[in-house]
Amino acid sequence: GRDYRFSLDIFEPFGGREDGILLYLEKCERPSIEIDEIVIHNGQDEIYRPGKMKWKPISFTFYEVLKGEDSPNDNNTAGKIFELWSEKVLDLFNSRISPPNDLASDAQLSMLNGKGDPVWIYDMYRCWPTKVSPSDLDNSSNGISKITVTMRYDKARER
Repeated sequence: GRDYRFSLDIFEPFGGREDGILLYLEKCERPSIEIDEIVIHNGQDEIYRPGKMKWKPISFTFYEVLKGEDSPNDNNTAGKIFELWSEKVLDLFNSRISPPNDLASDAQLSMLNGKGDPVWIYDMYRCWPTKVSPSDLDNSSNGISKITVTMRYDKARER
């Protein structure tokens, strides 16, 4: 597949493919796993066995689409991810967070062929944003404004 054809769907609290948010991705990472090593000392030998699995967080960089007359739907900004998550799980006035079950959402990262059909899909379970970072402002630049969202997830599978 070509590395420039991909999509990200985040389900609850956003709905799904029909009801979700349309976001314009510039780039993203794929889910990756690290497996700890367990070392067993047996006399002069060291024997290695697989230990715990650890899924690494993923960063998604979105183009920041400005709200306005040309884009009346204000759901097409990456900042909306954090806004919707925070409405659901954060109590900013009382400095509390909802239980973890309310925080996490499933998501799907898909590589697409030229017709828009998935070539492969990563199902990511219990995702939540750990960091939302808008790009810096710079009067000397003519680049497109971006937002990077780092997401943590419990596990993923490729299909």
